[in-house]
Amino acid sequence: MSSESFAAALQAQYARRAGPIGLTAEELDFEHFPVKNGYPGIPVKAWVRFPNCAELVDGEVFAWTAKAAEVTWKDGPVTYRTWVWSSAVTRREEMMNRNLGERTRRDSNSK
Repeated sequence: MSSESFAAALQAQYARRAGPIGLTAEELDFEHFPVKNGYPGIPVKAWVRFPNCAELVDGEVFAWTAKAAEVTWKDGPVTYRTWVWSSAVTRREEMMNRNLGERTRRDSNSK
């Protein structure tokens, strides 16, 4: 690993520790864009902003509006949750390729 790429990786690591940058209440505008909730969560990949970098995370969405989604993800032992624009979120492919029966069998057999 070159010193330049090491420095970039280190900067990204410290930026993540600072916490994600979510949307503001004004941007979310819940009065005009009400929140919808769903359970179980929808598996997604989402671009999350941190100071000086962005990271593509594997997470879940339990709440959304017409223009934003609240993404929950784990980074080691820490669970984060923040609102991002809906255009920064896509469903995870591995979950979209399974039918309901496969998900039910997998979930009921897990311990």
